Amino acid sequence: MSKLVGILNVTPDSFSDGGKYINSADAFNYAKQMVKDGAVIIDVGAESTRPNAQEISHEKEWQRLEEVLKMLQPLRKKIQISLDTRHFQTAKKAMDIGIDWINDVSGFSDPHMIQAVKNSACKLVVMHNLGVPADKNITISPFDDPVKTVYGWANIKITELINSGIEKSRIIFDPGIGFGKTAEQSLVLIQAISCFNSLNVPLYVGHSRKSFLKLMNPDDSIAARDKETYTVSAYLAKQGVDYLRVHDIKNNLRAIKKIS
Repeated sequence: MSKLVGILNVTPDSFSDGGKYINSADAFNYAKQMVKDGAVIIDVGAESTRPNAQEISHEKEWQRLEEVLKMLQPLRKKIQISLDTRHFQTAKKAMDIGIDWINDVSGFSDPHMIQAVKNSACKLVVMHNLGVPADKNITISPFDDPVKTVYGWANIKITELINSGIEKSRIIFDPGIGFGKTAEQSLVLIQAISCFNSLNVPLYVGHSRKSFLKLMNPDDSIAARDKETYTVSAYLAKQGVDYLRVHDIKNNLRAIKKIS
């Protein structure tokens, strides 16, 4: 059965829950609730990567993260902590406190990040993208097959990381739903997700409440996307995806248990 990754955004501007958990105590309490609901990994991020998001410095990112990461340490007895960052300076500081995963939405494009994580024990989530923050005007060409494009990128990136001295057993691949893809391309990737099993690394999908779900429901409000998120989660779980990054742990878990 797919394992659920709970989203903990300590940001004022994330698309779904911006501002809700910028207080460290609120963030910690929400993390505990997600663990209670069935999350096995908590993915903590302090920089929004939604379209048109304001980029922040690694200093500002760390200011938001430091206290939260320290408070989360007792939870590591039960679950793992993932850090959502593209800044190698932030990754270094977080590893000193204690984390288990690095989720780099820039796909480890920075050689400094590769060097920072190379000798750690962290699992590495490598996400396909065409730029961070996401830009709705920069997408895979309509003349290209999105599955072949993303698969080819993943194959090259995995090889690059291995050649850099990183064990393949540490690598997890995320096709990057909504990053450099139209809604239709994102849906095609979801439908063809089993094609990526031949990469021979665990698969990780972050689809929760994203705008491509409007293809399944004409009501495009974020609040209306949860039902479609559950449907997609169940499909992905049936296809053998290892990790699902979602907002609503309890109901996504119910959805995937129905098909297991």
